[in-house]
Amino acid sequence: MRRDEDSIRELMAGAALVVLTAIGGVYFAVRPASSTVDGWFLDLVGASRSAFYLHAVSLRYPTVLVVASVILAGICLLRDLPRAAACLIGPPLALLASELAAKPLVGRTLGGALCYPSGSTVGAAALATAAVLATPARGRVWTIMAGAVYALWVSVSVVALQWHYPTDALAGLAFGVGVVLLVDGAAWQVARWVGQGRPRWRSAAGVGQTEG
Repeated sequence: MRRDEDSIRELMAGAALVVLTAIGGVYFAVRPASSTVDGWFLDLVGASRSAFYLHAVSLRYPTVLVVASVILAGICLLRDLPRAAACLIGPPLALLASELAAKPLVGRTLGGALCYPSGSTVGAAALATAAVLATPARGRVWTIMAGAVYALWVSVSVVALQWHYPTDALAGLAFGVGVVLLVDGAAWQVARWVGQGRPRWRSAAGVGQTEG
């Protein structure tokens, strides 16, 4: 069953991204100062208070994340209940995990505020990933492009506004995508294990099939 295989890939990819973020967190917990990678990106971006950047970070608030997650869940509710649950739970969970667990554990600061990983970037990446999952296969390429532009815009913005180091933003991208993939893969596996997923729910890509 294609959906089963996809969920396993999601679990593996999501776990790899979260572990990668954790490895970076361990490093910056010991050496919190700006790294060589930060220097490379800072030379490219530079500091700015442009409205272009301020508009991007205006979308960072938790209310925006929750409302968008509810909308995405509604889009795929009838055709894929496990995925709807992942779209509803994944982005808020990613943000909560970054703000309440990852940041305090790492302890890296910029301007006196905890900064690793970037919560704004976590939220943007998580929403973009959920939007891709909620989109049927025919239109998914456009959602991937739009989501990538949105997440990149937020990432560059938090660096240009000097809210985060570039490595904070990169970690936020990895963590946001990873958590949503983990939740989506786990949601399908749970649905299958309880014996309800196969006969009733189809994937957002329209490829889930029952057996027999």
